[in-house]
Amino acid sequence: MRVEPACIAAIGLWLGFLVGGSGLLDLVLAWVGAAFAIAMECWPRKTRGMPRTLMIAGALCFGLAMSAGVLRYQAQQGSMAQQISTMQQKSTAQAALLEGGLHLEAIEGVLVGDTQVTSKENRRFDVSVQAAEFGAPGIKVRCEWKRAVFLKRPAFSLALITGAGERMLAGTTIRAERLKGGDFVWVDERDLKVSGTLPLLARLRAAIAARFASALFAVAGRAGPLTQALLLGVKDELDTEFKGLFQSAGCAHMLALSGQHLSIICTLAALAAKRVLHREKLARRASFVFAWLFVWLAGPGPSLLRAVFMLTAAEVGRMLDRPQSSFALLSLASLMLALFDPSSITSLSSIYSFAAMAGLVLFAGRFDYALRPYMPARISQAFAASCAAVCGTAPVSILVFGTFVPAGILAATIAAPVMLVFMWLGLGAGLIGVFLPIVASVSAPLLGTLQDVLLAILSFGAWLPALQTGTGMVDRALFCAGIVSIWVLIYAVPMLQWKKSRAQMQRMRLILPSISPWGGLSL
Repeated sequence: MRVEPACIAAIGLWLGFLVGGSGLLDLVLAWVGAAFAIAMECWPRKTRGMPRTLMIAGALCFGLAMSAGVLRYQAQQGSMAQQISTMQQKSTAQAALLEGGLHLEAIEGVLVGDTQVTSKENRRFDVSVQAAEFGAPGIKVRCEWKRAVFLKRPAFSLALITGAGERMLAGTTIRAERLKGGDFVWVDERDLKVSGTLPLLARLRAAIAARFASALFAVAGRAGPLTQALLLGVKDELDTEFKGLFQSAGCAHMLALSGQHLSIICTLAALAAKRVLHREKLARRASFVFAWLFVWLAGPGPSLLRAVFMLTAAEVGRMLDRPQSSFALLSLASLMLALFDPSSITSLSSIYSFAAMAGLVLFAGRFDYALRPYMPARISQAFAASCAAVCGTAPVSILVFGTFVPAGILAATIAAPVMLVFMWLGLGAGLIGVFLPIVASVSAPLLGTLQDVLLAILSFGAWLPALQTGTGMVDRALFCAGIVSIWVLIYAVPMLQWKKSRAQMQRMRLILPSISPWGGLSL
């Protein structure tokens, strides 16, 4: 099987993230690997190596070098935030010694994304800091960072945590005073001020999102918070216990905007565009544009960016008459995410998204092949997809949290079609409800019933026990080895069956004469 250079580059990228550090070791490995590959290629010998060998080595080194750049960027972004957090958590004795020195008074910046509610009901602000103010008795110093341009250092990012307050949208300019340090930078809600006005595109986005969100609430009734979470990624109104139920059942990934949500949007846009444009190619490109508009409206989360980057790579490959495999599209998406959003590619949500998609690409067909003799085709495909996704994410869950929720396979398989109907109904009712609010009399009871069914499925999944792998890394590594053995068996069993059938065919050829494909006996 041919492995595309993009896949090798993505493997090098994630290997570099696994090495970690400041990126220096990754850069050294890339340099040594490239030098070794070039030396082996130039070494005099009778038979020359194939050019593809050098291409694969170059792709691996490229991935390692890109991981070094991402890690270095993250270290630079985090250094200033770490210094601010350290400055603000000085002890009383240190504060007395530095009483006459400069101390941080305030920061100003722009929100790079919509504010999100944390698991503890606080609100998280991701700020691109543009100015910092320091003060001392009789002295005030203001440091400003210019906008990032070519060959200039960009403004650094800072995550602020505050008490539950109003939701703010990306592009909002804020000023935070009296910062408190610790494990994170905290600011009281009363010390957070909004300055300036939103840019034109941000105001347009806010108006569209607010209108659609109000329509969703109107047509969904008591299922409004879940409808907003699934279609707009807004989880502010979603009950904490409901979100915890998704996690306990092993279905937390179903709340994140990802490829499933994007596929619904693209399908609806393609159907509408095909009715208007009457050409399949134009309809496909219109749905592609609409997918990017949805990302702009909902916010560029890691899972959603991964999905839209895969869609972009597939569309570009189709336009160039160079269709790509699913694994190559996933690899290209990881490279594009590392290039355009390096601060989020190593986040836990991004790792889960790529791991789940890799499991689907690598194992869904194998699980379907193994399960097809024992269940109907549609059930087999759904169950195989859940098994494949869990196989991809299980090592991450085990190594990070020390838990494995096998009930997530069953719960996700049962809940997926219910959630799909819920999203289709919510999206259609929301779009119609913008112009005809009377549709709420029909959609609200239906969505409420579907939410109750989904709640029952999740409660059943949460009731099933989860496996605790312990706190030691040895125990977790053994559990991961068990998951890897499942990977091997999924690929080995069909191969053994194929070899067995091939041996039987060879024995039959010794007994029966060869039959020509045009009929009769072949000579």
